[in-house]
Amino acid sequence: MARIIVPAHSDHLFWLASNMRKADRDEVGALGMGPYRALADSLARSIVAWTGLVDDRPVCMWGVTPMDILLGIGSPWLLGADDLPKYAMTFLRLNKGYVANMLELFPTLVNFVDVRNELSIKWLKWLGFEFDSEPVAYGVWKRPFLRFSMEGSNV
Repeated sequence: MARIIVPAHSDHLFWLASNMRKADRDEVGALGMGPYRALADSLARSIVAWTGLVDDRPVCMWGVTPMDILLGIGSPWLLGADDLPKYAMTFLRLNKGYVANMLELFPTLVNFVDVRNELSIKWLKWLGFEFDSEPVAYGVWKRPFLRFSMEGSNV
């Protein structure tokens, strides 16, 4: 079983969108988007993005989009397929190096995660992101989301 990381490409979008994890579908839905649009927009806006493949099938895509270039703030993101948990140790463990790459581009990383997305919250904590103590109403449906962040010196 071949497991590799490649630069993200639009060819990966349809499979990943069609097989997106429920928690990720719910999260992007709370932001007013469907899976394909969320992936396509994230990829289009990203400075760098990668796809984790298992036997040439995308299981996750992640990257960083600029929030404020002048202040050096980027927004990291990751969306996964239903079978991502099977391969979590392969890809998510490697994410620490990719977060370090993001911090070279943007000394501050900030984004929001749906409080229902427990696997993503656990992964972000494992990566070393810090969380605000209280959720905020976020997205078009004003669902509770947690703000998370990391400064370059925390890596």
